[in-house]
Amino acid sequence: MALILFLLLSLCTTCCKADTRSKILPDEQHHFTGSDIIMVNNDFQCVDIYRQPSLQHPLLKNHKIQLYPTFAKNILQNRSSYGKTMNKCPEGKVPIYNKMGRRQIITNSSSKLQIDDFQQYSQSAPGYHTVTLDTTQNMVFHGAYAGISGYDLSVEANQYSISSIWIESGPPTELNSIKVGVGVHQSLYGDSQLRLTSQWTVDGYKKTGCYNYLCSGFVQVNHDKEYALGSLVTPVNSIGSTEKVASFIKIKQDRSTGHWWLIIQLESISVGYWPKELFNHLSKGASSIRFGGQTYSPPNKDSPPMGSGRLPKENFINSAFMMNLEIIDSEYNEVDVTDRDMKPYRDTNPECYDLVYNGYQGSVYKQAFLYGGPGGRNCGT
Repeated sequence: MALILFLLLSLCTTCCKADTRSKILPDEQHHFTGSDIIMVNNDFQCVDIYRQPSLQHPLLKNHKIQLYPTFAKNILQNRSSYGKTMNKCPEGKVPIYNKMGRRQIITNSSSKLQIDDFQQYSQSAPGYHTVTLDTTQNMVFHGAYAGISGYDLSVEANQYSISSIWIESGPPTELNSIKVGVGVHQSLYGDSQLRLTSQWTVDGYKKTGCYNYLCSGFVQVNHDKEYALGSLVTPVNSIGSTEKVASFIKIKQDRSTGHWWLIIQLESISVGYWPKELFNHLSKGASSIRFGGQTYSPPNKDSPPMGSGRLPKENFINSAFMMNLEIIDSEYNEVDVTDRDMKPYRDTNPECYDLVYNGYQGSVYKQAFLYGGPGGRNCGT
């Protein structure tokens, strides 16, 4: 049974062929499967749910924890029938990633370490690159959903490579942003393993924001260590394999409270949420949704690989993918994205990183795209 994020599917020959309008997926039989995410349990400490770092934010002094999203139907909070007891915090406590005390949990709204890192998210900053598929509609969004493939990547210290869903609103100087995905970030985790990773800011990364729990903000409600930011994602995909796995992630705004929930699909685990009080623009909904990859490397160093490290022209077997792309519209309906409402974006040459999107890819992958690349010296600034 998958412990987090993974869908078990085995495709028949008729299902695995690409739609006749598209050449993204191969016209040969392949399989899309899944397995367990295994947590490294000593990476987490169990904290009283009412004393977790998020509640020390000045805007959350009087915050009342929401244990379940109001839109929950089949969403699970605690899965007592699954997993092992050792993976759960005691009742009333929640897991917070803090690997062997290597990083102290930051209790104020930001940190110099995080802000210095986040300032590199500026598209004009040397060493930062992004390749995304972006919405173009002039509308209010209340969330997004995608299946994201994950691969082992060779990423050096002070580099990262993360594949995410972006939820954004506001002008650049006041940008509100939530990003959730899977990636490798040595300086954040102290290793080169693929982990569930989130980021957020309320001012375009100038003075606020952080990863995961490194500052007050994200409210963890699930007490299982298998469902927490910083969790280790395994197994990962391999180049050339016809069996693929993907992490299914949903970010959805609660219509009643305005909080932004992180939901792990298809098992529908409510991990926690970013409170409405943190945001000025996102409190009312998002103005854009983005799906894709981002990398960073210090100036004068080669850019790290993105996705699988292969370009999307190498097709589904070798390239990273995102599938089952959905947006949550202004009426809180969960609907597939459409070709006419999406626009690819990249900030570097296509031999470094690229993205290929041809819309619908059949009944299993639905709306999907391939992306990524080797990085290297030719990515530019």
